[in-house]
Amino acid sequence: MVLTAALLGAQSDESTDVRSKSVKPKVFKDGDYSDPVYKKLARINGEINRMKKDEIKLKLAELKLDTRGVKDILKKRLKNYYKRKKLANAKVQPGKSTKYNYLAFIDFEATCEENNDSYQHEIIEFPIVLLDVQQNKIVDQFHEYVHPTRNPRLSHFCTMLTGIKQETVDKADPFPVVMDKVTKWMKKYKLGEGNKFAVVTDGPWDMQRFLFPQCQLSGVTFPKWAKRWINLRKIYSNFYECRRCGISGMLENLGMSFKGNPHCGLDDATNIAMIAQHMLEDGCVFQYNEFLIIKLQPVGSEPTTKVENKKPEDTGTDSDEGQEFGGGDISHDSKGPELGTLDAELASSMNVLQLNPPDSSGENVSDLLEYYKLQSS
Repeated sequence: MVLTAALLGAQSDESTDVRSKSVKPKVFKDGDYSDPVYKKLARINGEINRMKKDEIKLKLAELKLDTRGVKDILKKRLKNYYKRKKLANAKVQPGKSTKYNYLAFIDFEATCEENNDSYQHEIIEFPIVLLDVQQNKIVDQFHEYVHPTRNPRLSHFCTMLTGIKQETVDKADPFPVVMDKVTKWMKKYKLGEGNKFAVVTDGPWDMQRFLFPQCQLSGVTFPKWAKRWINLRKIYSNFYECRRCGISGMLENLGMSFKGNPHCGLDDATNIAMIAQHMLEDGCVFQYNEFLIIKLQPVGSEPTTKVENKKPEDTGTDSDEGQEFGGGDISHDSKGPELGTLDAELASSMNVLQLNPPDSSGENVSDLLEYYKLQSS
């Protein structure tokens, strides 16, 4: 099926010189689609939905856009191209955009044993890949191995899975020292101190199952920046309207392949960042979609945690305004196990939470082995 000239092919209505009329941009609130341009976009979207994959690829190639990916992703890419073009031509400003200056991609590797659900994990690799949102470019990375203290000897299963050798962690700094290095590295980019940023992970496990228990074990205050994050699996499936999948599946859907070694924390974080780059290019608005609830217990008992899910939204049009981490202290207190000041949002929900309840989103956060299975799926 060839798209009608009035909708897609012809450029006459798109090239009308409205700039010479000094028309002020129209700003519509979220959910306000009264401008006629939205009716035109609805017709365009309907025609794109009826196109075959080869026809979509031909149109994308004609527009010099990326032609890789499965049909659902190609459709989304073409729709967003015309959405941006039509809104700009009609002087209608989109209501929302990604609010962050940077996205920080984190994927921890931790000690583990095969078929041991009660094993207490310790972080042994701490990678961060930093992406400048405006440039849509990876600008830096932080990478340190960590010396475990509870179980200093790595299991054979852990070494085979992560590729991390015993001598590597033997020479590494303990977690509190690495956290100090993280804080200094973040200050270099003024993350949280002038530049807004959000942490992005592949699932809920990194902050809840790895970082929070590690901070408790090491006597380090859980950092404020880790209390909210973007679960890439969720935002990916919501944006492209596809089934939730792991890193390899997301890459495959985009027509890409994994670069590096799976379960190498730095390589995982880099590939997650590459996925996000394509999503930003396709028009995705990045927003927080998960946050950690910390439930304080009586003196002498350890705090418990729960991952709270924000309501899924069409991340191509909406953002979570007011949830950006833009200021405040990014440092931690390494002198004791205090949790630090809880956000009002977190504190208000503490009395209704339990440890490891069933996740309403379908994510299983109680089993590290399941995490590894999902990552490799």
